[in-house]
Amino acid sequence: MRFYLDNDVDARCRRTIEAAGHECWTAAQAGRADAPDDDQTIYANEHDAVLVTHDREFTDRRKRNTIGRHIRLCCEQPDGPGVLATWLDDVSPVLERRTHVVIELYAEGYSVHVAWR
Repeated sequence: MRFYLDNDVDARCRRTIEAAGHECWTAAQAGRADAPDDDQTIYANEHDAVLVTHDREFTDRRKRNTIGRHIRLCCEQPDGPGVLATWLDDVSPVLERRTHVVIELYAEGYSVHVAWR
């Protein structure tokens, strides 16, 4: 699976994702660090990547209009790699099955929001 990190995600999350055997790159690496949220969604979707962010407002918009696959890390940035490592194996099957889904990861669990398409 492929993952694309929004500009608010700790770059250490990339190592966590790659250690799990997935491909991952950052918005900065793609030259898109300043791109608006909706453009980030389109870019990730066009590149068959799961977009990872900490941005609550961005995630709330995606829950209302689910486009692509989206993960929100519901924690402080320094805690992101640990939260991601804890739940990545559990949520990967959902991400592989669904084209349009939003998953929120917390230290204590996760929630899945599926688009009704």
